[in-house]
Amino acid sequence: MTKISFLRHMLTGSACALILAGAAAAQTRNFDVPSGELQGALDAYARQASVQLVYRTEDVRGVRTRGVREAVDAETALRRLLEGTGLTVQRDSSGALAIVRQPVQKTTANDDHASTVDEVVVTGSRLKNVFDAATPVVSMEREALLEGGYMDLAEALTDIPGVEEGSSLANNQSATQANGLSTISLRNLGENRTLTLIDGHRTVSNAGNRNAVSLSSIPEFFVDRVEVTTGGGSAVYGSDAIAGVVNIITERNLNGVRARIVGGTTHDGGGDSIEYSVGAGGRFLDDRLYVMAGATYDRQFKLKATDRQRALQSILYMPASNTVVTPDRSTSIAGGRFVSGRWFYDDSGLRPNMVTAVDGYEDRPEGTLITPRDNLNGAVKFDYAVTDGIKLWGQLLYSNVVTDSTRAPTTFSNTTSFGVNDEFTLGRMSRTLNPFAPAEIKAAASSSGIDFRRRVVEVGPNLIHNERETIRSWVGIEGSLPNDWDWKLTYGYGKFSGEQIRGNTLNLQRVQWALDSERVNGVVQCRSAAARADGCVPLNIFGVGSITPEMANYIRANTFYRPTNRQDTIEGYVSGALFELPAGPVETAFGFESRRDHTQTRTDPLIQSGVASSSFLPEYEGTIKANEVFAEASVPLLADLPFAHRLVFNGAVRVADYNLEAVGTTVSYRAGLQWSPISDLRLRTEYARAQRAPDTSELFSPPRDDADTVADICSGVTAGTAGVVAQNCRADSRIAAAIAAAPDGTFRQLNTQIKAPNAGNPNLFEETADTLTVGLVYRPSYLPGFEASVDYYDIKISDVIASLSNSALLLGCYSDASGADNVFCDTITRDEDGQLARILNQEQNLNETRARGVDVAASYRFDLEQWKVPGTFRASVNYSRRLELSTEYDSIDKVELVETVGEVGTAKNEARFGLSWYDDAWSVRWSSRFIGEVVDSLERQQQAVAAGWADPLYLYLDEYWRHDLSVSFKPNINNSNLKIFGTVKNIFNDYGPFLPDGTESGNAYNYSSAYGVIGRAFTLGVQIEF
Repeated sequence: MTKISFLRHMLTGSACALILAGAAAAQTRNFDVPSGELQGALDAYARQASVQLVYRTEDVRGVRTRGVREAVDAETALRRLLEGTGLTVQRDSSGALAIVRQPVQKTTANDDHASTVDEVVVTGSRLKNVFDAATPVVSMEREALLEGGYMDLAEALTDIPGVEEGSSLANNQSATQANGLSTISLRNLGENRTLTLIDGHRTVSNAGNRNAVSLSSIPEFFVDRVEVTTGGGSAVYGSDAIAGVVNIITERNLNGVRARIVGGTTHDGGGDSIEYSVGAGGRFLDDRLYVMAGATYDRQFKLKATDRQRALQSILYMPASNTVVTPDRSTSIAGGRFVSGRWFYDDSGLRPNMVTAVDGYEDRPEGTLITPRDNLNGAVKFDYAVTDGIKLWGQLLYSNVVTDSTRAPTTFSNTTSFGVNDEFTLGRMSRTLNPFAPAEIKAAASSSGIDFRRRVVEVGPNLIHNERETIRSWVGIEGSLPNDWDWKLTYGYGKFSGEQIRGNTLNLQRVQWALDSERVNGVVQCRSAAARADGCVPLNIFGVGSITPEMANYIRANTFYRPTNRQDTIEGYVSGALFELPAGPVETAFGFESRRDHTQTRTDPLIQSGVASSSFLPEYEGTIKANEVFAEASVPLLADLPFAHRLVFNGAVRVADYNLEAVGTTVSYRAGLQWSPISDLRLRTEYARAQRAPDTSELFSPPRDDADTVADICSGVTAGTAGVVAQNCRADSRIAAAIAAAPDGTFRQLNTQIKAPNAGNPNLFEETADTLTVGLVYRPSYLPGFEASVDYYDIKISDVIASLSNSALLLGCYSDASGADNVFCDTITRDEDGQLARILNQEQNLNETRARGVDVAASYRFDLEQWKVPGTFRASVNYSRRLELSTEYDSIDKVELVETVGEVGTAKNEARFGLSWYDDAWSVRWSSRFIGEVVDSLERQQQAVAAGWADPLYLYLDEYWRHDLSVSFKPNINNSNLKIFGTVKNIFNDYGPFLPDGTESGNAYNYSSAYGVIGRAFTLGVQIEF
């Protein structure tokens, strides 16, 4: 039924497009170039007309155009752009269109100027005059970023096919180091395989544990457009461009002042936002100096679990038995649980026989769905014409991002471990010596002592404060050489400094000392002399509120973690036409790059010693250096011939030498062909080999704690559960004892938030990707305004650097028919109650990861004047079909293949649809996003089939639609350049599938960030330029 529904939507949209196409077939090309600075308008015209323009910067500086937004031929459109500017168009000797001053307006000074042309940034190439790429390039313009109501650039880019969510405020609330980051992942291959550039330059990472550029650290007002190219880009840009490149191209033409304010709220409450931005730019010193500066402050307010009724539904799903526990409460309660629950405290005092579903602690109301964030960004850039042929330029970006989140108070039990390698446990309290334990608990305890679980609400909720400061800067000099060659030399410096403060955690060494107390001569004291010398305050955990402020202050720990990254780059290149062929000039670029990345972490002494209850984060330091040379060429083979309107070969090669013995020297290359048999049709294909060297944390980091949501494969196992997994779970005496002691004879996972430390590996070597793309672009001349493309991609990454997922490690351990005693089991630690305590994830070179799929895009734009309707209409569709996203690795006795296509986050079918109408004053856009039907986990699906479950819970998930509306208006008030805009996102308030704790893709709040947690949201903003 869902497939029929999807086809119905597709066929309806296609039929509408065909009807409209037939009605407007006789029209010419539609141009959408807004009024404003001429230089930006010429760049937009060049992209829309697919032509090459050449102009002198001095000629267009400060010149404004009335723009062109109508269906006309390319020549008429350019003429209208230039009306009233004092400029005209000529064709130069290379065949390019040159924008020059009209002869009557030339001056001697202008005649003496050298012909210096500003670089047109084209993602995926450093060549001078290349406007079409052999791989797909998708651009998101400033207007779309402005009017889309996005939280940040990362959220905006996920509206582009092939761009998926990485780390976000909606999915990193419990993360130790990623908390507050906003990143993206191309083709779902990981944020560290997506190279993020600013104006074609590398930029420093915003994380201390991986190479990840947080897009929230880049001021939106500074962005002119963002271009995304998919496919291997290492030959042009170096390491990390495995899945593709995101190039953030900054504003170059702001002349005056631009200011805006945007506010946002949600239909169901919570999660409000506010943004203030201002920027100004101008030219000085006879137009030789251009300066632009600005700042942005935005605040994302917290979305609490109590703001969403769904988040408070207390449910735990147990996949091993396909059953549900509700309410799903914690056995760690405010008054304490003792002797395996035979005694506990609540507000009424000591009570026997705790029932978790009734007496347990509900921590969901204290949770966070969207992490609050304060974001201050600033930017300055300049360029100065030193001479008529040499330009000095520079830019500085500053970012300060602060996030604060809270969690339920810390818990501990007699099985809580501490120490650098978890070599110690708190242990049981003495049943004879403890001065606070009541007689009932002492009598019930075993000879080994009193077991306990306690939530220390008296210490307060867990507080996590993150501050990230990032400085990015570049300075460069560029100019022209004889015979129309250009050169450029750039130095880049970036530094990230972070600080994380974890408040209201515990000093577990002190907790152990304080629990081990006795009464001597009528005075309660800690038994250890060393503890008394430390100022030990005996700890009473028996009863609600039994921990006094003095006790709480003694065991409380506020710890810090301070990572820093520094990146230095020097790059230079020359570009120009090497020689002329009958079909055109052979454009080339030759250059070098030298790069140094350094990471250093500093942690609190309590964390270093392993006694803090907060995540263990080790200190480490590492440096990676790379020296690289590269070359690139575009060779026109045929032009203006029958069945060969244009045939172009594109190639690039890069050789990189690393200071890493395991990596050494790498060679990246790519070769592509573009063939236009007729002017309307362009066929393109490219093969590329790309590399990614391990980053500093992957190489040098000792195990560092993180917290993951993990569904225990043994949860739900009973004495009678069949199968190898259940058999291996029961083989663990601790799990078997828990099953025997449980009232219903079922082993249950008590906490899905598990320590999952990540560890580097100094023996890692580079991963290598072979990428093939094949596609076509069709722009029919008989149907101006229509464009369609189809592209197939195949990315195979060998020796992929990764750690196995927690679910893969659990499955590898417990599905072994020979027993749960193998290398996978070595990564898993359980406490004495059988509960998962720790899963170690260490980076390694796995066999292979492969991604294959097809992208289809089409758009049609035309005027409505023939129907007596003003304005322009545009319809678009982008469809992605995933064919494979798999990883191979060696298991015990075979090669395992883990496929993820069809799971939450990697649906087989995804699509985006857009309908928009605009004129000089109004713009209205309706956009829709489709996610096809998926399963929670393919692994769960296999288990369900093997178990014979007819209707496994929370496994099969229906297709999902989300619809957004955006409107903008430019009032004509005294010719002011004012714009008012607003959005309604998720119009029908659809939160997506219900996925409770225990499912693979859900969480304790019953959401998946793949569908969003906010619901219907509204934004309203105003922008003015003067």
